[in-house]
This record gives sequence, structure tokens and C-alpha cells, in this order.
Amino acid sequence: MGIIRLLLAIAVFNSHFPFLEMPVVDGHEAVLAFFAISGFYMALILDRNYANPGCFYMGRFLSLYPIYALALTVSVALLVTLDIHPMSGLDKMRQLMSDPASFIIMMWTSACVFGQEMLFSLGISPDGGLHFAKAGSNGLWANAPLIQAWSLSLEITFYALAPLLVRLRTRTLAAMVVVSLAAKLCVMNSAYADVAFFKRCFPLELWLFGSGILSYRFFRTLNPKSEAVDYFAFFFLAGFIFVVGDIDDAFEPFALPAATLLALPFIFRGFLAFRLDRHIGKISYPFYLLHFSVIAVFEEYRDEPSGWHILMCALLASILVHFIFNPGTEHLKQRIRSRGQSLLKEEQTVLSGVSSFKP
Repeated sequence: MGIIRLLLAIAVFNSHFPFLEMPVVDGHEAVLAFFAISGFYMALILDRNYANPGCFYMGRFLSLYPIYALALTVSVALLVTLDIHPMSGLDKMRQLMSDPASFIIMMWTSACVFGQEMLFSLGISPDGGLHFAKAGSNGLWANAPLIQAWSLSLEITFYALAPLLVRLRTRTLAAMVVVSLAAKLCVMNSAYADVAFFKRCFPLELWLFGSGILSYRFFRTLNPKSEAVDYFAFFFLAGFIFVVGDIDDAFEPFALPAATLLALPFIFRGFLAFRLDRHIGKISYPFYLLHFSVIAVFEEYRDEPSGWHILMCALLASILVHFIFNPGTEHLKQRIRSRGQSLLKEEQTVLSGVSSFKP
């Protein structure tokens, strides 16, 4: 799924700097597909790699936060030193930070990631202080150092629940998926459909992560040997990413995630042996975090920047970050997995000794 993840990240890039003359999926819907893929992968690694939730959480922290901290530092440095930001500026940021509530919320969400989706629902009142903003255009989000990082906040919530969700019976998990999807459909067909809060609301997107877990369970039932259908699923989904933008707006939030969930088990099976695909998938994360800053730099210094030039620079920067961070984080994650497995074996030995003890 590495290539698919990178294509989805490029779709987000295209949303922020349109340069592809084709009906590419909107960036928000691309993120929804990421949530579905995340459910699949979290079920996978909890099943195969981590012996306990603590090791899983530490592994997720190492995968996400170091690169996030780097991207955050780059964005803040560009703003402070060169007054470069995708949608804001230093003067506007100073005005925003002069309000105590805005300062606290912006600092908290930027440093801890959690809660960044709320920046779309909070705006500054004319007389100072914050108010609930129904329209996202009036929110604090445009001043965030990493605007696109709101999705990480929802990911963190999914990760927090993942060890519990993967233990649920399939019937129970499917029921949760249905309830979450039904709630989303109800909101979308109500007077609250355009309220910013509901467009990035965790309970309404839980169906994506839960469906990803169910997709992994289906994958486990497949014959492990790759088949032609795997590669058909890959080309279908890759092509669908670039044409789904033409679909009716009412179906767009569901079309690509649904296609992703159906194709996931087959694509994963087909590309399981390709190490390059895994590396490409890992490049998608720094690309997702860095691309908006690269766009802002080009727009500052070029009158008519080329989208392809920006894309290449963002990809090169992401590859560099990947090869700097990946060896160290993978080493630490391997130590965590080994330590967790050792503790599990010790626990099983103790329990076995206790059960065999006869007074």
C-alpha cells in the first residue's frame, strides 16, 4: 500500500496547490482514505509486532512525533525568520497570540498534536476571546504552524482505542462501524451538514478506522499467495484516486474510502514482498507534513511557481527526512518489540508455573 499512500498524499498536495489537470480526489477525502488504511495497518501490527499496548503506543510515538517535531520546527522557523506561512503571516500570528486563550490553544495543539481539529471550530471574537465558529473559514486553523496536521489528532485518538478495538468480536466491531456511519449520514443530511465541527468529528469518522480493522480480518482469510486480482485492485484504486473528483459531492466522502477498503486486502497481499513499496509508504508521511511549507516557500520567491517543481522538491525533502529518521526509529521500535516479547514470555512462564503448582 506504499504507492497508494503516496498517491493519496500527492492528492492532498494537489488540493493545496492544484497542478494536475484531472479530477483528482479532494484532499479531505484522501485523508479519509488514510484513516481506513490506518485501521488496517494498526490491526496488522498489533496482531504481529507488539506484545502489549504499552509497546504499541511507544512504537506509534516514535513513528509519528519525531518527524512531526521536525516539520513543526521548519514551519515555525520559516514564519519567524522569513515571515513565510501557507495562509497567515507574522503580524497576524502576533495578533492571534496576544489573546491568552488563543495562545494556550495554539501552543497546546501545536506541541501535543491532540485537538488540532478543533481549530476549525474556534474563531477569535471582535472583542477578544474565542467563539464557536460554524464555518471553517472563520476558524483558527489558517494560522496553525502545520495546518494539515489536524488529521494526526484523529489518528492519535484511533491509536489510543486500537488495542481495545482489535480485541472486539467482529460482530461487535461491525455494529460500531454501522452506528458511526449512520451518525455521519444523519449529520450530512441535516441542517448541520456544513458546520465545521462535524466535518472533522472523531465519532463520525470511527467507521473508517473500524472498517480498516475488518478489512484486515478479511485479509487473514485469504490465500497468502498473490494472485492477478491483487494487481487489478492496485491499478483500479490508483486510477480511481485520479478520477473520483468527478463524482457527485454527496458520494465523494464515501466513494474513495469504500474503494480503498475493498482493495486493501488484495493490494497488501500483492505487494507484501516488495520492500521498496514499504519505503515509499513511509515517505508519504514526511511528504504530507512538509509539502505545505515547501509550497509556501515557492510562492514567496516565485511569481508563477511550477507545481511539478514544488512536488519534486517536497519529495526530495521527504526522502532525505525518511533516510535520516527511519534507521534510528526502526532500531528503537525493534528494541521495544523485542523487550515486549521477552516480558510476555516471562509472564507466560510465570503463569504456567503457577497453574502447574499443586499444594
